[in-house]
Formats: sequence, C-alpha cells, structure tokens
Amino acid sequence: MLRWRRQLPALVAALLLGNARAGAPVLEHFITRRGNKLMEGDREFRFLGANMPGLILPYDFTLRIPERMTLPTPWEQEDAFKTLTQMGLRVVRLWNLPIRPPQDKAQGWHYVLGPGQFNDEAFKTPDHLLALANRYGVRVIFDFTAGSGDYLGGVGTYAAHRGKKRAEFFSDPQLKDDYKATVRHVLSRTNSVTGTAYKDDKAILAWQFGNEIQEAPEAWCSEMAAYVKSLDPNHLVIDTRHRRVPQPDRPDPNIDIYTRHYYPGDGDWVKHCEREWAALKGQRPLVVGEYGPYFRLPAERARAVAAHRRFLDHVAGSELSGALLWSMYFHHRDGGFYWHQIFTYPSVWSYHWPGFPSGEAQAEREILGALREAAFRVQGRPVPPVPVPDPPQLLPVGDVPLLSWRGSAGASGYDVERAPDPAGPWARIARNVSDADVAYRPLYSDTTARAGQTCHYRVVARNASGESEPSNVVGPVKVRAVCLADELATFALAHARSDGLTLANEYNALYAERLFRAKGESGAWLAYKAPGDIAAFKAVAWFPKAPEHLRFQASPDGVAFQNLAPQRHDRAYPSPPGGPAGGQRRTRVEYAGSLPPAQRFLKIIWTGPAELDRVELFHSGE
Repeated sequence: MLRWRRQLPALVAALLLGNARAGAPVLEHFITRRGNKLMEGDREFRFLGANMPGLILPYDFTLRIPERMTLPTPWEQEDAFKTLTQMGLRVVRLWNLPIRPPQDKAQGWHYVLGPGQFNDEAFKTPDHLLALANRYGVRVIFDFTAGSGDYLGGVGTYAAHRGKKRAEFFSDPQLKDDYKATVRHVLSRTNSVTGTAYKDDKAILAWQFGNEIQEAPEAWCSEMAAYVKSLDPNHLVIDTRHRRVPQPDRPDPNIDIYTRHYYPGDGDWVKHCEREWAALKGQRPLVVGEYGPYFRLPAERARAVAAHRRFLDHVAGSELSGALLWSMYFHHRDGGFYWHQIFTYPSVWSYHWPGFPSGEAQAEREILGALREAAFRVQGRPVPPVPVPDPPQLLPVGDVPLLSWRGSAGASGYDVERAPDPAGPWARIARNVSDADVAYRPLYSDTTARAGQTCHYRVVARNASGESEPSNVVGPVKVRAVCLADELATFALAHARSDGLTLANEYNALYAERLFRAKGESGAWLAYKAPGDIAAFKAVAWFPKAPEHLRFQASPDGVAFQNLAPQRHDRAYPSPPGGPAGGQRRTRVEYAGSLPPAQRFLKIIWTGPAELDRVELFHSGE
C-alpha cells in the first residue's frame, strides 16, 4: 500500500504526458509554416527542446578516444526520449552527419564514407532514432553536415576528398554535387525499422544544411534549399547561419526558418531575439537553435540562473517558435551517464536529467528545472510531477562487489539492496546513490561485504514521486575481496594527507572526462587505511608533461613504511580541438601492484606535478 501511494503522482503524470510505450502520442501532421508561425495541423507549434548530438554521433568528439567512438544503442536512444518526454521538450536537434576523412580507411561510425558512398550499418542508428521519435511524439531537426564541428567530418572533409580547398565547397560544381548526393541519400532512405522513407516521416521537423555554416553564401543556401524542396516538399528547411539572421530584401521562398545561437559572450539574449524578430518583419519563424546558460566563476552563478529564467520567460511570452538547450546527454549502456566536457569552459559539461549534486558547478538542477517549467508553459499545460522511475537494470557483478546499473530516466538516486538468497530477506545497504558522480567506472562499491561471503544484489530507483520496482537480481556473488574506491571528489576516504593537496574538477576534456582529481607537486602525499589486510591496489594519475613516478609505500601500522614496485601503463591523450584547453595534453598512468601480508596502510607520494584520479584498495573487509 505504501508503494502504491508513493506511485500515485506518477500515475497522474503518465496520464498528462501520455504513455509513449502504449502508442501515444501519435504524430498526425507534418510541421508546416504559415507566415512567421510553425503549424501542427491548424494549431500553432511552439516548443522548447534540447540538442542531443550523442543520439546519432559517438559522444567523444573532443578527444576522439578510439574505444569510445561508437554509435549509441537503441536502449540509450530510448532513455534520451524518455528524458525529453519527462521534461516536456518537444524537439531534439542532432547536430551533424559526418563524412569520413579520405585518409581514414576504416568503416566504422561515419555515415558518409566518401562522395556518394554511404554506411548502411551506421544509418540504422537514425532509423531507430526516428522510430522512437514517432513513438514518443518528439520532432527532430536533422543536420546534413557541419561547418563548426567539422573535425568529425564536415564541409572541409568534402573538399579534401576532391583535393580542393574548404572555401570551394560553396562554389565548385563537383563539391556541390557531392553534398547533394548526401542530401538525396538521406531524403530517399527507407527506414529499416519503420519502413517509412525519411522524406515521408512526420517526426522530422526540418532539414538543416549543417551545423553553424556561417560562411555559407546566399546563393549556395538558395540552391540547396531548392534542391531539398524538389526532393521533399513535405518538410521545412532551416537556415544554418547562426550569428545573425540574414536580411535579404525578400526571404528565400525555400528557406522556412531562420536561427540564432546564443552563448554567454553574446550579450543580452532577449534584446538579440527582439532585434532579429524585428528584422524578419513577420516573414519567417525564428528558432534559437542553441543556447548555453554557462558561467565561468561561482560568483556568476546567481546572475546566470536569473538570466536563463528571463530568457525562458521571453521565449514563452514572445512570438518565437522555440529554443533548444545546448546540450544534453543520457544514460550509458554500461552504467551511469555519457559525459561531454564543453572544452571552452572550466567546469561545464552536457546536462544530465533531472540534475545532480555533481552538476552544481553549472547549476544543473536549477537550469533543468526552469527549462522543464517553461516547456510545459509554452504548451499551455500544467507542470506534472516527474513520473516514478522505471526499474533500473543491474549489470553483472564480479567477485569484488563493484556495482553498476543501467539507470532510469528521471531517477535522482538509487537504493542498493543485498540478500543472502535471491528470495531475500533484502537489506538496504545504501540509499540514494547518485549515478552521476562517477564517469565510465563502477558506480558503487559494497564495502560492507566480507571476503568469503555469498551475496545477491538488486537496486531500486527513486525520485520525489516515489520508488521504482526493484531491478533484476544479480547473484550469487562469491566475494573474493572488498574494494575501497576513492574518486577524489573529496578527501573523506583518505586517512591523512600533506598540506598543499587540492581537489581539481576543471577542463575534464583533458582527462578523458574523468571528473575529480587530487592535484599536488613534488613531496605531496596521501595515505589510506583499510579495515582489513590490503592484498592489492590500483591507482590512476595524470601528468601534464613527461610522466614522473608516483611512489607507493605500504605499512602494517602507519608508522614504518616500505616501498612497493607496482606495474604501470602509460597512455598519452590528444588535446581538445580548441578553447582555453586547446593545445594542452595529458598522459594517463595506471598503476597496479600487490602488497606483502598484513599491511593496512597505503601511502602515495608525488615526485613532480601530477593529478591523482582514482585509488582502489582490495582488502578482506572488517
């Protein structure tokens, strides 16, 4: 009965939002244009939405780490659509459709392999995406290529395939034909999931020439817009020039929507919107295709949050058709979330719904909460409670109980439960564990287990509306060792440390998106005490220059220490493509070693500038 009462708000929310998995809402109309308004049938269509580039791209387009350059799975895409639905966001923008560089012969995640050559296996990713968009009633803005962001493969790559310069993309007949071949392939593609041609798919709101091709001439835009319309009269075309709305005497008849992108250095967004709207003279809709309410310093937080609310109030109360947040990511199939550092800001990454304490540096909960409220207000609908989360999916657990799970959209935390038998009795060993505190590593370590113990595990998702049903049960887990795992978000797990050690959480793009680090110079040290004998340890550190050595020592009593000789593995990472961190590089060093018997203390000593990223101590338990 208690669980039923807790879930009652979610049942109300499900009725208000529509149960997408049951087949509603159904998209009955293409989005059309009437003067300066977007229309859905005979009703005006206005929206707030989000950019989710990871829906069809490998997330890691900053460092391009090879093992992470994979396309999202249908499960991950559906998690994203559940997020959009819960937030009341009616439109998602995909960013760009990359072309493989001519020197790259691998057929992996690129959609366009060369001029007129396409990767059918990769295109199954947008096939699944459009099937989900129709099921959840979310409209899609689809970009054909990229100006800004073309390091994944954009206008310069098209030119490179023909041995020509980037600027020739807009005038060379061959390069224009190559671009048209991509447009033709996308529009004529039949979805392998739904059987619907893309040009006939009502989920597509508009085609966009590409991401931020600001240098595109008027003549090129006119030619390409006419070409798109000749193949697909059903859909709208949105301009790509994002810095200022073009002001031709008469808007091109085949360009339906003009766009702007706003970031902190762009001044007063509301005044910009008013100016651009006036310049269009009622002839076309205006959409803010990207906006980022970022701030660099904690002292700027209140001003940024207030400015964001003011902007949303303007969008809701003006004649703008819509605006899309840059940017959002979703749950990862291996547990936790995808992470993407915005490399032009110290401590900003893509937003995670519903907002978490780990996102305090960018006011994540305030930004997303305000966006959700405004999204329903734009639609003239009351703001419903967030639904009770779906059951999470617990992933396999090894003989060291480090747990990860596939998260539930809208969950603010998770309770971890353990039992000696799959039928119970279940004991709650952790409450409200966040899955947004750790990036690309196990989410929770059961430090209350003991070596030799046999356990079964499950997790329960929770938010303000209630608790989910339990996840699947994983077990029996025969515990070999227990892990003290320190992500260095604080020094709470350390036994002692030297003066001068600081905690770092800036420019995570340099650190493969790892979130927290202890930063020190030569002579700094950090010590741990385990509740049982330590059998082995692992540690990860980052070095700004040629890697120094970290020294590791063990002790039975914390007084007399002996040196250890761990193995190490070095890996140099590339620099981000731009911003204040551009040109900087880091080398990651992983250490692993064993300890003599009866050792309870581990000490780590800096021999030069380094940042310690994670420490794991494997011990027998109390």
